[in-house]
Amino acid sequence: MDLKIIILGGGSIGGSVAKELSSEENDVVVIDNNDENLEPIKSVEGIQTLFGNGSSPKMLEKAGLDESSLLLCLTDSEETNLLASLIGKEKFNAGRIVCRLKGSEYKEIAEEITPFVDFFINPEDLITEEIKDLLHHPGALEILDFAEGKIKLVSVYAKGSGILVGRQIKELKDDLPEYETRIPALYRDEELLIPTGETIIKEGDEVFFIADEKHIEDVTKELQKLESKYKNVYIAGAGNIGKSLAKKINDDFNTKLIEKNVEHCERASEELDGILVLNADAADKDFLSSEGIEECDVFVAVTQDDESNVLCSLMAKKLGSKKTITIINKEAYFDLVGKNELDIIISPVQITVSHVLKYIRKGSVSNVHKVKKGMAEAIEIIVDSSYQKLKGKIISDLKLDENITIPALKRDKDVLMVHGNTKIHDEDHLIVFYKDKDVIDNFYNTFR
Repeated sequence: MDLKIIILGGGSIGGSVAKELSSEENDVVVIDNNDENLEPIKSVEGIQTLFGNGSSPKMLEKAGLDESSLLLCLTDSEETNLLASLIGKEKFNAGRIVCRLKGSEYKEIAEEITPFVDFFINPEDLITEEIKDLLHHPGALEILDFAEGKIKLVSVYAKGSGILVGRQIKELKDDLPEYETRIPALYRDEELLIPTGETIIKEGDEVFFIADEKHIEDVTKELQKLESKYKNVYIAGAGNIGKSLAKKINDDFNTKLIEKNVEHCERASEELDGILVLNADAADKDFLSSEGIEECDVFVAVTQDDESNVLCSLMAKKLGSKKTITIINKEAYFDLVGKNELDIIISPVQITVSHVLKYIRKGSVSNVHKVKKGMAEAIEIIVDSSYQKLKGKIISDLKLDENITIPALKRDKDVLMVHGNTKIHDEDHLIVFYKDKDVIDNFYNTFR
């Protein structure tokens, strides 16, 4: 049976989440009191749009909210999101509720007044944490957390300078005898591959590997010469994301925050101690040159406008910034800019969708992350009563095909790399990498 998903807010986050989830044959209803937000998604198959106040009991009733529904409160208004969560549970007994907060004063009391909310999501906070991780690990394109941060799924480009490039994956253990890692996927020639030990790493591959925090660099140097640690970071955009990121990284990097809007600039200066805030257009060639852009290790574009982010990143790169990290909301822009033009692209939509998917995938799920614009997913499942038939099984007996692999697991406090003879225990957390939703659905149906 299709899941009924009711989304409050059809803006850049809510509308894009709706499109993503409707593509999986869910029954999606989007409520928004701004018709401009609803217009682009009205014609999308599988989405019903309702114009009105998302926290109105009448509107929630019209949307069909009940105990089997998933309610996603994703509007820009925290008051609306919290009120809708309250009404959704008290009046309609909504099955599961995800509520978006933006790190304001509500964060402290939200859990007290709405303790039944399954997950409070703050996309801005998730984005800044991801960017902070990338700044601390030069060369990484993406770093995804599993098992409460104990397991990392990292992607990097294979370059000619890498020790393993041109060799088989199974030779990795000769280079790193003291530490086990796994490579669950490669992205090559616009195709995602689940490799074997015999697979040869080629220059230009995007390689996904499993590691813990302290061994990311050890594995990275197998695939490319290690980059120098970053020192100078320029941030374009002093909105919530820009200010939060500057605050989080300023102790570790020389940080400059650039903002075109005078009021936003003044507000940021008041809020941020010890951070240089510059009132300027981050895409202005003369300004960037005068601020020594050639000394910039990473230029991070996090304004609220995709076009501005792309333009100022391209300009910074052209003028000598060593690396760019660019936030892009609209999927159309992804295909317009290639990997040679922008180094790292962050999608707030993909991050939000990933955190919502754990309430949609079957069984007991701790984490789900989409990779390569949804070409594959990595999921952390808990071996409990929902995966009864996995208990006591040997990995090789699962007869997994080329579309799915289990590279690692967490058992109690230990992280183990999986082998063919690894036995699955009750309450293990399995990291499963698979190519599409049908694969994990079949896996669940086989072992539930």
